[in-house]
This record gives sequence, structure tokens and C-alpha cells, in this order.
Amino acid sequence: MLNNSPISQFKYGNHTFFVKRDDLLDKNFNGNKARKLAYYLENDFPATNTIISYGGNQSNLMYSLSCLAQLKNWQFIYYTRSLSKTVKDSKQSNLELSLKNGMQLIELDKEYNQFTSSLCTTSNQLLICQGALQIEAEYGIKQLAEEINKWAVLNYLESINIFLPSGTGTTAFFLQKHLDKHQVITTNCVGSRDYLIEQMSSINYDNSKLPLVIDNKQYRFATPYEELLTTIREINKVSQIEFDLIYDPVGWKILLENLETIKGSILYLHCGGLTGNYSMQQRYNYLKNKSATS
Repeated sequence: MLNNSPISQFKYGNHTFFVKRDDLLDKNFNGNKARKLAYYLENDFPATNTIISYGGNQSNLMYSLSCLAQLKNWQFIYYTRSLSKTVKDSKQSNLELSLKNGMQLIELDKEYNQFTSSLCTTSNQLLICQGALQIEAEYGIKQLAEEINKWAVLNYLESINIFLPSGTGTTAFFLQKHLDKHQVITTNCVGSRDYLIEQMSSINYDNSKLPLVIDNKQYRFATPYEELLTTIREINKVSQIEFDLIYDPVGWKILLENLETIKGSILYLHCGGLTGNYSMQQRYNYLKNKSATS
């Protein structure tokens, strides 16, 4: 079982931050990937021999799914949009690592959205949606909520704010469902705030309370911004914790800009994803070299 990650703390400016270190759970299943896939890791599926999934070509979940398939001796078929030559040639990336694990990659062009929205599976296949946006993810995220609840009780904290950046909002939604005494706060990293709320609402079968979403209107997904790199480098240095370069820079930037509106203790959820740092750092290097020559 991948659970009971430690909690670190550090001071930045006048604020003390706690960090739930889910990045330390496992090198292949860390952060929210460990929680989202806990149901599949901890249960047997004797009739299954194939995982079907889809999403971004450098997805952290894609890599963890390739590890899950390898662990269970399953096939793994993954659909993504057509790849550029640069992406195909990328080294030390989630894509390269997933392919080495035996992932079968299928590129789709204009029909991607239509195809993935109508994916069907047979009895021997498991369909895991982009971002694991499905009810099975609740199993592991509920475990995470229980750990946070116990930590809050042991530290005499009646209510805390749990902050994390979101893609589909799967983790944020199920955390809020099982942390009724605490406030979950997130920000949209993929698409608009409305898109994030729509994604969370799609799995809200019982009208549970949604987490608070602070709108990110400025930063596009997986796009290098110098101010984001500066922010995450400062946080890495002060905290002595390495964060990911895609979600966490946006998360920390939005959190720091909104501290005055957040009352009480803040627990930042480290969602892992460090295997994607190499390819994102390459984008920052390209941006730096381009600026130097222009």
C-alpha cells in the first residue's frame, strides 16, 4: 500500500507552509498518481489483460499507467494527438519511459476528441480516463483524506486549507468530499476555471461540495514563463523540496498571490510528477536560448 506520506514544513516570508509529501510514496507511483491508481494497485482483476487510456504525450499518469501495466503483466494502449518530431525524439521524458515499459502508442489527428469521448472497452480491458477522472479514483484519495484528517487532529487544527493545482480536478474533488471540516482550494492549470468546474461536476454523483477554485487567467498549460520558473526555484530553495515544473509553478504562484484571502493553516499537497521535469526544463532552456539570440 502506498500511503502515510510524511508532512514537511517551511517558512516563506511571514507564512508557514506544510507540505504533504506524496512525491515520496514511490518512484513510479507518486503524488496523486499513487492515490488515483490505488484501487488498481491494491485489487486483483483476473479477467483483465489490457489498459486503455488517453491524454497528453508527456502525461505523468501515462507513465504511471505504463508501470501499472508492467507490474500486472498487462498490455497498455494509449491514445494521444499526433506527435511532432521534437516530441518523438525527446529523451528522458515520460513518453520515452512509457514506451520502454511496453506502451502501445496510437496517434490520432483531428478525430482525437470524438474518438476518445466514445471509447468502449471489452470485458478484458480497463478504461482509465484522462486524469483518472472516474469513481475508482475515490478509493485512494479517500485514504489520503483520512491521513490529512488524522494529522489535523494530532496537531490540534480544527480547520485547515489544503491547496493543490489541478488538471481535471479529480484529486481536489474527492478530497473535498472526504474533508468536510476542511477547505480544499485549487486552481485551474488546464483550461479555464469553468472547464475545471465542469470536469469535477461530471463525477459529482451525489451533489457533494466542490472545492474552492481560484481562477488562473494568465498561465497556459505546460508553457514556460520566466516568472513561474523564478517562483518555483525560490520555493525549492527555501523548502529544500523539489516540485514539478508544470503544475506546481502555477500552483505556488496563484497561492502566494492570494495568501491574504486564505485564513488559517495551509497544507500544500505535493502531487509528484517529477519524471516530467526533464522535458519541461528543455522547454525553459529553449526559451532562454531563443531570447538570447533574438
